[in-house]
Amino acid sequence: MRVDLFKDHRLIKEIPKQPGVYIIKSEDDEILYIGKAKSLRDRLKSYLKPSELDMFKVSLVGEASSVEIIVVNSELEALLLESNLIKEHRPPYNIVLRDDKSYPYLRISYSEKFPRLSIVRRIKQKGDFYFGPITPVDKLRTLVKLLKSSFKIIQKNDSQCQGSDRACIYYQMGKCTAPCIGAISRDEYLKLIDEIREILTNPSKIKKKLKSEIDKCVEELNFEKAIELRDKLKAIELLENKQTVSEIDEDFCDVVAFAEKNGIVCAYVMSIRFSNITGGRSFFFYQTRLDREFVEDFITQYYLVSSQVIPDTIITHNITDSDTLAKAISTVKNVQIVIPKKGKRKKLLDMAVKNAELNLQIHLNQFSENIRILSKLKDRFGLIKMPHAIDVADISHINFENVVGGVVRYGINGFDKQMYRRYKLNSKYESEAMEEMLNRHRKLLIKSSSKLPDIVLVDGGIVQVKAAKRIFSDIVVLGIAKEKIDGLSKRSLGDVADKIYSEEGMIEIDDDLLKFFQKLRDEAHRFAVSYHRKKRKEYVLASALDRIEFIGPKRKKALFEKFGNIDRLREADIEELTKVKGISRRIAEIIKEKLNEGG
Repeated sequence: MRVDLFKDHRLIKEIPKQPGVYIIKSEDDEILYIGKAKSLRDRLKSYLKPSELDMFKVSLVGEASSVEIIVVNSELEALLLESNLIKEHRPPYNIVLRDDKSYPYLRISYSEKFPRLSIVRRIKQKGDFYFGPITPVDKLRTLVKLLKSSFKIIQKNDSQCQGSDRACIYYQMGKCTAPCIGAISRDEYLKLIDEIREILTNPSKIKKKLKSEIDKCVEELNFEKAIELRDKLKAIELLENKQTVSEIDEDFCDVVAFAEKNGIVCAYVMSIRFSNITGGRSFFFYQTRLDREFVEDFITQYYLVSSQVIPDTIITHNITDSDTLAKAISTVKNVQIVIPKKGKRKKLLDMAVKNAELNLQIHLNQFSENIRILSKLKDRFGLIKMPHAIDVADISHINFENVVGGVVRYGINGFDKQMYRRYKLNSKYESEAMEEMLNRHRKLLIKSSSKLPDIVLVDGGIVQVKAAKRIFSDIVVLGIAKEKIDGLSKRSLGDVADKIYSEEGMIEIDDDLLKFFQKLRDEAHRFAVSYHRKKRKEYVLASALDRIEFIGPKRKKALFEKFGNIDRLREADIEELTKVKGISRRIAEIIKEKLNEGG
């Protein structure tokens, strides 16, 4: 769940004092840093105290905008989750602060003919066995060294061990059983590997057995065998105090949980891969009820309509007919849907429900002001439900040259930049341009299966509103325009005020809604004007190149892609120009000469 903590420090009280992972993001939603904490609130509070930050964290906080949190049950789970997320996203500040290292695992390579032990930092091969993480890495190196020497397993990979009729130097040194040349059978070798795995997963049981065998060897004066057993016992003692195998027994599972409050439902999908929590996603639904039908619809659409990866098992709640749902999803892939009542799976479900409830409460608190103003819009304009999408349109031009437009979207979460759209327009009059843009915009939304707006707000008066209403006839269309305060006022002196229009004319609204509409209009205006400036620079560059001989469409395109505007092209020297495909030194000299003539 996204919390704008670095914009509003008061939101720290919404962060729980529980273990988990926090993901710091920039204004553009780029992941900057991923960290773990025993207490999420206490850890994140430290980022809000400038005096306690080092130079790297000062830079991080300078770019930070929001934080996403995932609550888990223990510090170990937080560590495992942090490790997986860092490996997946590779955030820039983790490279600086943590030296870009992920946590070390011991790997048994069952994917090879003769499995061996190695230290890895990435879990890649599903058939292999991974144990850990174990920190510090020196401890893991000692463990691997003891296991290799005690069990005399191979030191090289399959390609190095096969194809030779002679054993390598490790066999001659007594450090390898040489299954590659048949010194022992593959089955006998695999028994050694299985014994290593049993030591890793159940060290206390094996420790008792080894102590008994050591005592017996000493009594029989078999000291060589006793030394071998002693080395195995040392390996166990390295593990005895800290058992690092995850308690999550699921290899490929999703846990889908739900929470409801004040007419808003949060669906939370927690993904488990190879016994590790790899992340969680929250989805929010408004003006709905959390019932069996909703849950089944969400799960069906998530896996079948959205084409998400389907796991082997889905753990969930609030459904009564899991068999039918499983059969529907099994049209793509066989899946088991479980509604646990007790045990480890119930603990996983409880964890997911806790995250759903937490994310929903944060959502309600964080966006309470947006929910309030949108609810007010619903009441003022007699809408059936609270508007979830408001599209705001603006046209930009200078004397109707290079006419462009932009549409921005606002919802409960604020401005949705993924839904911003720009349009280059052919119409030469504002009302026609508005109608052209919104017609194309509506078709684009429908074609891309995007939600149509609940309200359209245009920058303009009654003429622009009527143009927009011709396209969006089935929804509320409003306009915001600057009008003279009275008949004697002069626009040039700034004696104007914003007024709101419907297709029937000017309407009255309170200052609260007026300020809200002004905020929407200003963002749409900024977006449209920035696009117009960009197109104007392109136009000036294209016009300048059109006056130069030897510059056809291909060379013009190549120059435009390289330099972007006329100023950068003028500043370029001959050598820079000749690096553009199709521009010889002679043509580069002509370009410089013509541009200098043009001033």
